[in-house]
Amino acid sequence: MVVLGGRRPSPATLTYLSEGSEIEGNLKTSGSARIDGKVKGSVVVEGDLEVGPNAQIEGEQVRAHNIIVHGQISAQIVASGKLHITKSARVEGDVRAISLDVEAGAVFIGRSQTGEPRALPQSTRANS
Repeated sequence: MVVLGGRRPSPATLTYLSEGSEIEGNLKTSGSARIDGKVKGSVVVEGDLEVGPNAQIEGEQVRAHNIIVHGQISAQIVASGKLHITKSARVEGDVRAISLDVEAGAVFIGRSQTGEPRALPQSTRANS
């Protein structure tokens, strides 16, 4: 690890995509992230992820530790911790999480699997 100025990088690094910003391609970050813009691609976050009320994510997969969704996601979601879908959110896709919380008024279209990671299958796709 490179240490600049005698200081180690903060483990609480936050990646932020502001409203009005757009990314076409996959987004991967080692810290936490907040997305208020648009992403066309997969999002992989090693920390926590918050998806703002005007955000839109469309891709193959969204993966993070804890995820809070206020906006729109059209992708498979994998949370190694808690997935919280707020009343303003729209989620289309299968989800896997240790804990799932869906507020009244939220739109969720897909299948969900919750529980300990060792109890969850590696894929949410149905066997053909």
